[in-house]
Amino acid sequence: MRIAAPLLLLCASFVVTAGTPSAKTCIPAGIGQDSFCSVGAVRLHYVDWGGTGPVLLLLTGLGDSARIFDDFAPLLTRGHRVIAVTRRGYGASSAPVDGNYNNDALVADILGLMDALSIPRASFVGHSIAGGELAALGARHSDRVERLIYIDAAYDRTLAPRLMAGLPPLPLPDASVRRNLDEFAHWRELVLGVHSPAVRSNLSQIMQPGPDGLVTRAAQSTGTAVLAGDIAAKPQWDAIAAPSLAFFTSKDVPDQVPPAANATQRAAFVDYSLRFLRPWMLRAQADFLEQTRCAVAVEVPHSTHYLFLDHSQWTAEVILGFVSSEHPCHWNYAPTGQRSQRLK
Repeated sequence: MRIAAPLLLLCASFVVTAGTPSAKTCIPAGIGQDSFCSVGAVRLHYVDWGGTGPVLLLLTGLGDSARIFDDFAPLLTRGHRVIAVTRRGYGASSAPVDGNYNNDALVADILGLMDALSIPRASFVGHSIAGGELAALGARHSDRVERLIYIDAAYDRTLAPRLMAGLPPLPLPDASVRRNLDEFAHWRELVLGVHSPAVRSNLSQIMQPGPDGLVTRAAQSTGTAVLAGDIAAKPQWDAIAAPSLAFFTSKDVPDQVPPAANATQRAAFVDYSLRFLRPWMLRAQADFLEQTRCAVAVEVPHSTHYLFLDHSQWTAEVILGFVSSEHPCHWNYAPTGQRSQRLK
């Protein structure tokens, strides 16, 4: 069984010129329903959560489907239309025949879906590796972008393969856990430290039965290709004019450590995270703040990579506050115990 937890922890060619959105060619199946839209040769899965007002488009981390936002997306519909999309190659979205997962292709999918839904501009919320798509949208397609929100996603991942390779070994789920979706969903909730129906809903789309239990639908090479494309694209922070908010998780807790891990394994993970992942995060946070023209960063203490699952209400409130702010470049959100930084 392939479990890419370390990759999820650090992360989930042709040039595309955005044109004027054409008449609507895709219609959602219904509020909160699985919907599909053909964009070029790729059939994308998306979920329209309804709401009225400016569009918030949610992009997943590596390996997840739009269903990972089942609990979170409805919290954002106050004053906004919210849509979540599953990246090509994952879940119910199709995999391209040419195997193309570079940054340009992923961004083209997003723009194509927007065109098909007659969405001229949107604010984007991206988790984990979706930060690469957000950065590219902001730098190269500013006419389609209102605001950008990164959930543990504002990174240059050049060092990610080396950091992943150094992670201490952790136990994988045994055969009893892999035998059915309910067992696996319960295990995954324990790994994430949450109780959320979205976990099972997401797994139902990204997993499938194998000879020895549940396995991922996507090939391991898909994740490798997406990460390679993200690294090659390299975020150009200074080219992004859109107001941008980045959540950074603290990298000081046993994040996504399986429940079977013993005290020694947990301690080793936290030690590695403090020595290597946290300095990497702090450098990324400094680059984002220093180089992006209109940037706000919120470092969340004792937080995990799936911040929007374990602090869903709070995360939604912060995002809604930022996107509705009349002065986003000077916006600040700093509750008790919260470290917040901003530029300009």
